[in-house]
Amino acid sequence: MAETTAPQKIAILGGGIAALSTAFELTSQPEWQKKFDVTIYQLGWRLGGKCATGRGPNDRIEEHGIHGFLGCYYNALPMMRECYEALGRKPGQPLATFEEAFKPESFVLMWEFIDNNWKRWPFTAPTNDLSPGDPSSLGKVTDWVSALVRFVKQLFEDNLSHITKGNPFEAEVGRLLMHGLDAALKVALEIGADIIDLLDKAWEWLAKHLGTSFADNDDLRRIYIVSNFLLAIVRGTIKDDIANKGFDSIDDENFADWLQRHGASLLTVSSAMSLNTTNLSYQYPNGDTTRTATMGAGAYLHWTLRSFAYMGAFAWLFEAGTGETVIAPMYEVLKKRGVKFEFFHKVESLELSADKKSVAAVNIGIQATLKNPTVEYQPLIDVKGLPSWPADPDYSQLAEGDALKAEQIDLESYWTRWQPVAHKRLIAGSDYDRVVFAISIGAVPYLCKELLDARQDWRDMVDKVKTAQTQTMQLWFNRSTKDMGWDFEFKNEYDTVIGATYINPLDGQVDFTHLLRWESWPKANTPKALWYFSGVMPDYDEPPPFTDTEYPRRQNERVKAQCIQYLQASMGPLLPLATTNKVNPPGDPIGLDFSLLQGYDEANAGAGSKRFDQQFWRANIDPTERYVLSPPGSTKYRLKAWGTGFDNLVIAGDWIYTGLNVGSVEGAVMGGRLASHAISGFPALSAITGYPANRRVQARA
Repeated sequence: MAETTAPQKIAILGGGIAALSTAFELTSQPEWQKKFDVTIYQLGWRLGGKCATGRGPNDRIEEHGIHGFLGCYYNALPMMRECYEALGRKPGQPLATFEEAFKPESFVLMWEFIDNNWKRWPFTAPTNDLSPGDPSSLGKVTDWVSALVRFVKQLFEDNLSHITKGNPFEAEVGRLLMHGLDAALKVALEIGADIIDLLDKAWEWLAKHLGTSFADNDDLRRIYIVSNFLLAIVRGTIKDDIANKGFDSIDDENFADWLQRHGASLLTVSSAMSLNTTNLSYQYPNGDTTRTATMGAGAYLHWTLRSFAYMGAFAWLFEAGTGETVIAPMYEVLKKRGVKFEFFHKVESLELSADKKSVAAVNIGIQATLKNPTVEYQPLIDVKGLPSWPADPDYSQLAEGDALKAEQIDLESYWTRWQPVAHKRLIAGSDYDRVVFAISIGAVPYLCKELLDARQDWRDMVDKVKTAQTQTMQLWFNRSTKDMGWDFEFKNEYDTVIGATYINPLDGQVDFTHLLRWESWPKANTPKALWYFSGVMPDYDEPPPFTDTEYPRRQNERVKAQCIQYLQASMGPLLPLATTNKVNPPGDPIGLDFSLLQGYDEANAGAGSKRFDQQFWRANIDPTERYVLSPPGSTKYRLKAWGTGFDNLVIAGDWIYTGLNVGSVEGAVMGGRLASHAISGFPALSAITGYPANRRVQARA
């Protein structure tokens, strides 16, 4: 009789995107149940990590920040398509398919500060026929550069009349030059031919016709900036042989220095087009926007090249909150597959074996216990037929529910005064064969002290791969976006306002009015617009010990004060009919008229800035919530999923070496896929789009 091998026990620590992606990949293999026994351990009552969503008053969707997928999320988008296929919702159910859950978005609003005034720079990216579930045609750096060149070519052709001032001969010369450049690049990128001279000639021709003075011509200035920026990227990619040497080869250099080295002007490097990448990914030292943004040139170039090589549309927005569109479907699929979830399990420490070569034990604090220990905790609630995550635990299921509710305990905070009601010790060989540490790097100094003591490479990673706090607010308005002064006509049906490079520190903003249909407001007080704002928040001092349980309250008050001040100083250019001087003149011509804020309890909403009290804001201060930065020189210190130095330990997240090396859902998904590969060899490294070919050694943990 043939012997049967027991499935490997996989303990995944953390419940964010990386953890869920690891479990999804492990369970996407044929007969995976015979290979793996997967358990996810998560603090608190919900999954999602930085993408966790809760439902507040009137079922308001409340998030950690602004979330969406770019069209270049070559791993995240196909994973979600597979997830929705596996979910198998019936036709007519809310968000039954990928196409119902994700909508294309092509509009980006950038901002310029010209002649002491803010100017909108609206930008609509063309759509293409590529499927968001199939990145096969975008697997190589050369594919991304080709896509970018096509973008430049289209930009030139659309604006030749501006550039040549109506001269038909010059227009034809320019058109032929761009066609020649496009054709030459296709050959050069494949065979390595030197076409730098042709790129230089193209730029010289363009610069000659654009001239040098742009003070009175927004169109010409922006054509100059976009052309100079993109041609510098193409030129640098070819000259530095990125297709063969990889992005890591330039990552010790700062992005701005690299751009200027390859022909970008100071005007271009200082522009919204250049800073879009650093602002979207919060690349300010220590989260301080009063300092110049820095970012490794390799990580910057990788992210930026991808951004122009998208599938279908520049971005794909969620039709509901992140928790409802991404996290709940993944949870439901993994539950259906047999993955076990242990909520209210807070990892406290990892212990090493005597020889320091493996993880001998994982210590966990049990935050709460179930009234009925024979059943599993049920985390989801139904909101208009859509499985959703509540803003608080379901206290009725918990033995400690009454005390948790009465004391308003935040089980997701590291600064909580609540103590574990029990402890659990996971033992190697008994409770797990492999551990996947999928908790963000900000928590490593607290949870992995023995690992840091044992290995210099872990200490180097924690020291060099920096993180930053972030802050966010959501505003519900009693007037529509149009009625508040938005007058730009979108070119595509699903487009909305996605803004970046605006006033710091909350320099990102999105109109998410379409999410209101999933909330439950009284008919008389239903909001007409919903906007999200987010940005970084500097650490003025080292975070205090976790025994300082008042720290979250102080940081929450800090964010509230910053948000109110921001609204008083920045709303005029963004929504010009939302100021006090327009709503209730005479008054402030720049600041928001707070009467436009829709309260969830209008009888007690008050007047003036007090109305902000019923909006939503959040200080993302916990170690697991901190955004992972990509400063110059940090990439080489990121450990690989299988390169932990401990036999039974794999790591996952956007903080490990992914090839992308930029904090994002895409990076977290890549980290999860790499962790699955480290354990099982699946998926193959060649199937993880964006993981560099010169790093594809079949190294398993």
